[in-house]
Amino acid sequence: MARSSATNAPRLIGPRLLGPRAHPLYPALLPIPIICFLGALLTDLAYIASAQMMWLDFSSWLLLAGLVGGGLAGALLIVELVRARDRRALSAHFVFLLAAWIVEVFNSFIHGRDGWTAVVPTGLFLSMLATVLALIAGWFWQSATRRSAEIV
Repeated sequence: MARSSATNAPRLIGPRLLGPRAHPLYPALLPIPIICFLGALLTDLAYIASAQMMWLDFSSWLLLAGLVGGGLAGALLIVELVRARDRRALSAHFVFLLAAWIVEVFNSFIHGRDGWTAVVPTGLFLSMLATVLALIAGWFWQSATRRSAEIV
């Protein structure tokens, strides 16, 4: 009796965040906090250079967008961490993404101040720290997906 090729195909139990059969939602959400946190840093620098309130408003809006996008991405990542058999590939990525998100929550409170004290010096430092953490999280994500693709 001949076996059909459908029975030999690997079964995908649910959407996965890693590997060639990854669910596309998380990789689509991950760049949002990274880009928004980097944009907030750049608009903070523009505010310092010009002292125009427009740049402070842009920073606040970018922080909000990054926090919302990062929160959605983080929720999906928590679900994947619960479901994953091998959590080592995702755990470093999760820690850095969570750290960047927490730093930006505090940064959004700092940016709620009026004028110069909203950015200098604390807001700028927190923007730099969160941008570095978010870029490291993105690097760990790339490492995890490459390692997962090599294993599968």
